[in-house]
Amino acid sequence: MGIGLRHEGSFDTRGFTLVELLITLTVLGVLASVAMPLVEVTVKRTREIELRRGLREIREGIDRFKVDYDKARQNARDAREIFKARVSSDRSGYPLTLEELVETKTLRRIPKDPMSTEGRWVIRSYSDSLDTTLTDRRDIYDVRSASTATAMDGSRYETW
Repeated sequence: MGIGLRHEGSFDTRGFTLVELLITLTVLGVLASVAMPLVEVTVKRTREIELRRGLREIREGIDRFKVDYDKARQNARDAREIFKARVSSDRSGYPLTLEELVETKTLRRIPKDPMSTEGRWVIRSYSDSLDTTLTDRRDIYDVRSASTATAMDGSRYETW
């Protein structure tokens, strides 16, 4: 018997025809086109979760910094030494920079803004008004995302 021949003159029917391959590729294409939007939604949801976690982490760090600073200002027994050197009459008690949260070991690291291309946060000082877009940069009272994009719930990331 020859290669691919079963009996004299008849071919072996093992394998796929061109039509079967085209149908398979079409089905795979349809499945891929359905799956891609789901992947995009999952990626966006993951980045939103990272944004919420990062905002919560920084805001809790700012609050802990303020509590520790106020203890040092009042010369409390449980005040941390690193804050005693930072006490000043012209400070509000909030960190001057985000890096100061790391320097004082209030945070291990500053999380990046997952929604902005640079990963930088927009800050607001204690003396800034609520509706201002500019800050005097005297201290850091709050942070928000630099992204103006719309979230999955319809709100804007910059308002979180």
